[in-house]
Amino acid sequence: MRRKYDLRNKRNFIIILILSVAIICIFSLFIYKYNKTSKILYKIETGSIIQDVNKNYLNTSEDAELRIRWNDNYYLIYQDKKINLGKKVIVYNTITDSMNLYGKFYEINSDGKVISHNNETKLQSTTEPKFYKLDDREYLLIDKSIVSSNRSINANNYLLVELDKLGNAKLSNYKLNLKTISATTLVTSNYKFDIANEKLNFNNLEIDLKKIIGSTNQFKEEKKDTTTNDSNITTNNNSGTGTNNATANKGNNINNTGKVDPVNIEEIKAKAKSTSIVRITPGLRQIDVDYVIYDPYNEYQSIYAEVTEIDSDGVKKGGTSIVPLPKNDTHVILSNLKVNTTYRVEFIYTTIDADNGETKYHKIDGDDDNSYMKITTKMPLFDISVYKYSSINKELTYNVKLPNDYKATKVNVTLSFKYKVYNDEGEFTSESGYESSNVNIDTGEGYIDLSKYNIDRDSSLKLTITSVESEEGTLYINKSISFRLWGTYEKNNWFYKTKI
Repeated sequence: MRRKYDLRNKRNFIIILILSVAIICIFSLFIYKYNKTSKILYKIETGSIIQDVNKNYLNTSEDAELRIRWNDNYYLIYQDKKINLGKKVIVYNTITDSMNLYGKFYEINSDGKVISHNNETKLQSTTEPKFYKLDDREYLLIDKSIVSSNRSINANNYLLVELDKLGNAKLSNYKLNLKTISATTLVTSNYKFDIANEKLNFNNLEIDLKKIIGSTNQFKEEKKDTTTNDSNITTNNNSGTGTNNATANKGNNINNTGKVDPVNIEEIKAKAKSTSIVRITPGLRQIDVDYVIYDPYNEYQSIYAEVTEIDSDGVKKGGTSIVPLPKNDTHVILSNLKVNTTYRVEFIYTTIDADNGETKYHKIDGDDDNSYMKITTKMPLFDISVYKYSSINKELTYNVKLPNDYKATKVNVTLSFKYKVYNDEGEFTSESGYESSNVNIDTGEGYIDLSKYNIDRDSSLKLTITSVESEEGTLYINKSISFRLWGTYEKNNWFYKTKI
């Protein structure tokens, strides 16, 4: 009996030892992961759009911090609040038009290759089309313009797609929130996305997204006629304008040699009238153009945009660039432009005269001389703030926020204020002060020595970004911030407590 008790005690001891070791390992792993994640910190800039774990959108009016917890959830530290954002975070900066992704995202390239991104993924701009799978039945589309094949849905910059098991989808970004109740295809400048079937199409390459980390989608496609009224909208990125030897009748009549149902003829005429420029979106050095071209009988010989730089009076300042508008696309980028510059843009298509075979030129928006657009590219966004003031050294430190997409070589800043000048009797008069300073391009910081001034406590000081120099030339910014340095007066010295 004693021997049996000894064996039982040894077995219990081993079990307890194994459990103790397991608990210690789990606890150590928890401590290690906690210490590792507690050191991870990301800065979220002012003007960023973020969605919390409950799908509510937040627009940051000041800088915030993003931290990750041991359970892999991200938390936003913003205005003394700790907001749970979940395990995947999408941050869109409305000022720089950039995006940051946090967590695990699967990027699908045009060759079908899948790239796994972890932690932080930085996207400098939303003008380059991207496609990501986030999770089972959850996708992220990125492009300047995202539309449905029937153009009933129109989104900009990015679109989050979340499917239910029946193939219906919620489409959302910070400006759009809707639910599809029928099969829908989304079109960008580089790909098509058949939502319900989870099929991604790059030109002739079709990718079954269900095979990437799996899918619980139970939607079954019904057999139907492959003919569709949306065949004019494709995503072929062919950059040619296309030519043809067909002739066109004068006016709006469409050349036709076969029998066509009268109803279809009227439908074609109605669609032909939809050839137009849908939207113009200027950026820093580019102009994004969304357009629709319906040319079922290949009557347009070529379609293109003429881009010319002009001055404030509309006078041309240089040569004209020609940018083709492919007929089988819906989006084009007018690139290699200057920042904060006005351009004259004309959209033109050509046809062949049926009588003499000559090329005829037409403007999409009408043939009169005033049928052109004046479009100004964006100004880079600079911002200035006071960092600190040293009452000992009488040195003012400020910070200029430099945009990531504009390479400045010099930033000029001035400080203007009122100060007191003393005479031999100790009386004073108020005079204006003016100091200039250059910004450290690498850090954005600048310093101004105020030791030679006696600044009145009620005086208003003004920092101004006067101009910014780069290889492209000089930009005149004139962005200012006003503030006061508060303190008390004792004899002929001023002592300050910073209160900005």
